[in-house]
Amino acid sequence: MIENESILVTGSAGCIGAWAVRELVHEGTPVVAFDIAEDSHRLRLVLDDDELTRVAFRKGDIRDASAVQKVVREEGITHIVHLAGLQVPFCAADPVNGSLVNVTGTLNVLEAKRRSDGQVRGLTYASSIGVFGEAHMYDRGVAYDDSPTAPVTLYGVYKQANEWTARIYATDWGVGSVGLRPSVIYGLGRDQGLTSDATNAMLAAASGVSGHIAHGGTVTYQHAQDMAAIFVAAARLESETALVHNVGGPVAHISDIAAMIDATSPGIQTTYDTTPFPLPSTIDGTGLDQVIDYQQRSLEDGIGETVEDFRRLQAAGRIEAHGT
Repeated sequence: MIENESILVTGSAGCIGAWAVRELVHEGTPVVAFDIAEDSHRLRLVLDDDELTRVAFRKGDIRDASAVQKVVREEGITHIVHLAGLQVPFCAADPVNGSLVNVTGTLNVLEAKRRSDGQVRGLTYASSIGVFGEAHMYDRGVAYDDSPTAPVTLYGVYKQANEWTARIYATDWGVGSVGLRPSVIYGLGRDQGLTSDATNAMLAAASGVSGHIAHGGTVTYQHAQDMAAIFVAAARLESETALVHNVGGPVAHISDIAAMIDATSPGIQTTYDTTPFPLPSTIDGTGLDQVIDYQQRSLEDGIGETVEDFRRLQAAGRIEAHGT
């Protein structure tokens, strides 16, 4: 814990958001959870009832600029971890609302920092590898911080817009920020979105059932807790410019992921499609590694821990077995 901090986590009911809240609670840092959703099931996967009492919950709409500025002012927020957003399928289903949440929401957070008169010292927000184009565009399938962006989904377009908006806020008003581009997230709470299949297969394994992953190819994977810790550290950089960095991580072919899942649960056989994931297979995180010193866990450890977490929660009656 760093003294004189009060950290706002937007999108706190989401996967990475819940883990970010957990990280802050465990280190004893005052944390304000801001989300429009009343469903706290992901938070309850990673925090017990006593730990939840240490969180200040503020229900609010990221699309509402006044609501964002109000919570920043009233809670004395010094750092913002902005994770509120809609994922690929939801943006495609409702493009206008997708833009309001993902683009206007991020604009509202930047504006809240600008209007805080220096109270908000650090801000990080979630961009995505979705800003990149199809894998064939990149030499050896590797994407670097400065690789060409060519989003193929509205979600990716919205994330690219946020990176450019953040740059203008830094140039014109000195509002610094750190945009991070996660890749494929797995772990407790990863139950929605285009890349949640691997985590669902881990839940299936914990239930003694063979799961299926609806894509193939080689992908960069990141455990949700590791990603949350990196976001918190990025907010604490208190950047005075608009930084944008890829987040690297362990790289594996989907067949290896399936084998690691199967190794946790004798008798199951995780299946997968052969169609490669459409985005770059390897995300180079060298730039971020130069400013944040954080060692991500191995895939073997992360997958094993996730399956065991699912088993523990099932035994406690806090999560249903796969298919029930």
